[in-house]
Amino acid sequence: MGMPMDKLGGITVRRAMVGIIVVIVAGGILAGLASSLAPASAPYVSGATVPQKGLFGLTPFLNVLSGSGTGVNYGGYGTQVIGNTGTTLETTTTTSIGSAPLATTGNTTQGLPGGGGGLIEFSSQVTLQSPSPQQAASGVVALAYSSGGYVAYQSTYPSSANVVIRVPAADYQQLLAKVEALGTVQALTSNSNDVSVQYTDLNATLASLQTEQVALLRLLNSSASVNSTLAIESQLQGVNQQINEVESQILQTRTLIQYATIQVAITQTAQVAPLTMTLGATPRNGQAPLSVTFNAVVKGGAQPYVVNYNFGDGSASQGQIVIHYYYQPGEYNVTATVTDQNGTSAEQWVMVHVSAPPGKSGLATFFGTVSGLFVNVVEGIAEVAVVVLPIAAVGAAVVIPLKKRSRSQKAARQSQ
Repeated sequence: MGMPMDKLGGITVRRAMVGIIVVIVAGGILAGLASSLAPASAPYVSGATVPQKGLFGLTPFLNVLSGSGTGVNYGGYGTQVIGNTGTTLETTTTTSIGSAPLATTGNTTQGLPGGGGGLIEFSSQVTLQSPSPQQAASGVVALAYSSGGYVAYQSTYPSSANVVIRVPAADYQQLLAKVEALGTVQALTSNSNDVSVQYTDLNATLASLQTEQVALLRLLNSSASVNSTLAIESQLQGVNQQINEVESQILQTRTLIQYATIQVAITQTAQVAPLTMTLGATPRNGQAPLSVTFNAVVKGGAQPYVVNYNFGDGSASQGQIVIHYYYQPGEYNVTATVTDQNGTSAEQWVMVHVSAPPGKSGLATFFGTVSGLFVNVVEGIAEVAVVVLPIAAVGAAVVIPLKKRSRSQKAARQSQ
């Protein structure tokens, strides 16, 4: 007779199912015990991915298959910035700071008459601060002479100086930038003046006066009486004076076109106190997890300030007042560094002691351990079942048809 249908290779289906369940439960218990005995996880770092637990890394593998990821990202260190001592330095200027003269349009040219277009006078008024006004004034004078210009006015005092220079118009923009570099610019005003019409009028007036001068000279040469001669000479003297005045104005206009004017007022930079910082930490001792508030009090130097913290646990932050969390016990050397606008820096440090929290004991510890073990065992059973049941189903799907075929062939041989 053939083998009963409820048997598989001499093993009944009921026994096979019981065996599978025993394997699942036993595997789950072992997985739970292994998870309970695993060491505590290390402190996380910013952006670190902490793997999820599982039997021999099974859970991450299953998560990859299901598309749910391999771990949990805990983010940063838990540092919170409360405030900052940085203060914006305000600089008041008469106009926008810059050395470019106002642009001209059309057929405007810059320089001496005869360019065929407009004539422009450029000028700037600069206010500087310098630790040594005398030295800065000397630098302005040197720029004027080195460019082929000259000094129109200069006055120097212990804490201030004033210099007016005239420089070739072609080099005006470049030289103005060099003047600004001699100190800290507090204010800058630049102007341009088109004197084309004024220059044309002066030349027309000069031509008219010269024509009148020639006519008076002719009359003077042909005069036959003393009274007539004296009258002509008096009128000629007035015309000559007007000619001299107009020629002086034309010469001055030519000079202002050919040489741009830069007026520089220099004051002494105010003396500042040295940069100092006091670092406070509250509290400096406590149990993990410990929240510590750090406060950097900065004085002196030049604002704005930038304060950088190194918390001694591999993390850092920036700000005047910050809150940082320590999750692991230990001794932490916290360093704060402040840098002012001039690049001067100062450093302070403080120690923070973080102790481990007290361990649980007695009945509460026992029940906590048992409950944790139970949860781990249940999780282990579920993980083993996820792997074993599909494998058993595949095995049954392959083996059962083969056994049926073997029994059919055996029955056929016996019937023969």
